[in-house]
Formats: sequence, structure tokens, C-alpha cells
Amino acid sequence: MTTLPSVTPPIPPTPRPSIRARHRTAARVGGLLWLASTVQTAVVSRVASARMHSPDLARDMVSTLGAAGCSHLDGRRLCSPLSTAVNLSWALAALGLGAGVLLVRPLLRPGLRRSVAVALVLLAAAGTVVIAANPYDVRPEPHYAGAFVALLCGNLAVTVLAPLLSDTAVLPRWWGWCGRTIGCLGLAAGVCFGLEPHGQVFQGGFERIAIWPLVLWVLASGLRLAFHRPRRPA
Repeated sequence: MTTLPSVTPPIPPTPRPSIRARHRTAARVGGLLWLASTVQTAVVSRVASARMHSPDLARDMVSTLGAAGCSHLDGRRLCSPLSTAVNLSWALAALGLGAGVLLVRPLLRPGLRRSVAVALVLLAAAGTVVIAANPYDVRPEPHYAGAFVALLCGNLAVTVLAPLLSDTAVLPRWWGWCGRTIGCLGLAAGVCFGLEPHGQVFQGGFERIAIWPLVLWVLASGLRLAFHRPRRPA
């Protein structure tokens, strides 16, 4: 009897994750960066604000949290003992914002709008770094230039980026309209902030209206991107 040689069945190749799956993984990491960045800067800013002497949220600019020295406004002495931590926190938030959008980018539909949205986010991040590196009471010109770029590009970025994210099936359709509304609100508040003279009654309020909804949108988007799970077919 002739014995046939045994044939070892070929080992099937390990399936590689699809490009779409890799994009979702990268976007999830980007969302985590957005989430961590906004949470840490919100916590640091809140603690720093509590350490200040009688801060007035309607009148005092956010920049006072990062001021290197003390100033006087309407008979009040404003000092931020945690200014170094605040500026470092803003710089880290900017880096997380920029890195996050680069990771989220492959998930977005290719085209001019994607390029514009990513460029605007990177410009907003660069402006925030300039703010952090130049306290307004030490180097006011670059500080205010960075603030202008950060507020303008940040709110414009949301109006462009939000609809793109809502087209990915990771975020609902209404997310895009919400982002557009927040961006337009921030732009309007930024104009009012720029037109009102320093130290007026609601200058700090206008600045916070231009910033806080934007930060909340980034936080919520990061949360959704980080923990979204695609639906499995039945």
C-alpha cells in the first residue's frame, strides 16, 4: 500500500483591519485628546479662578487668569497665583486640539471643506499657543493677536467641521446644526468683545460667550468620538 504524504493545510492570513476601521480607531484617539484637553483646561482654569481675589466673570477677561503680575481694575486688585499652570494648560489644550483634528481628519469626507476645517482648527490651536506664551500684561501685542486668531478661527472651524462630522455616522445630523449655531454665536460675541473698550461692564461676558460654547462643543464631540461604537448588522 502506498502512503500519501500528509499535506499541511495553509494557514489563513490574519485579516487586517479595514481602512475604515483604522480611521475610526484614529478618530477615537483624537476624540480622547479633545476630551482630555478640554477637561484639564476647564479644571485648571476653574481652580485658578477660585484662587483669584474677587473675579468678575462679566467684566474680567479670561486672560487675567494667565497674567504674570497683578493689575488694578475699579479699585480691585487682580492676581492669578496659578498663572503659570493656566498658561501651560492652555498650551496643552492647543496641542491636543491640533493633534486631535489630524487624527479625526481621515474619517471626514475628502474635499475642500475638510482641508479648510483642519486648517482653521490648526490656526486656532496656534493662536492659543501664542496666547499661552505671551501673557497680556507682559507682551500684549502678540497676546491679543493670538486671541484674535484663536477666537475667529476656532468659531469658523466649528461652523465648517460640525457638518462634516455629522456626515460620518459617528455623530447625529443635528450635531452639524448645533455646531453652526455655536460658531455663529461665538463670532457675534467675539465682535462685541472686540468693539467694547477694555474693562467695560460686560467685556468678560462677551469673551466667555465666544469661548465657552466652543469648548463645550469640542468636549462633547470628543466624548462622542471616543466612546462611539458602530452598530453591528443584525
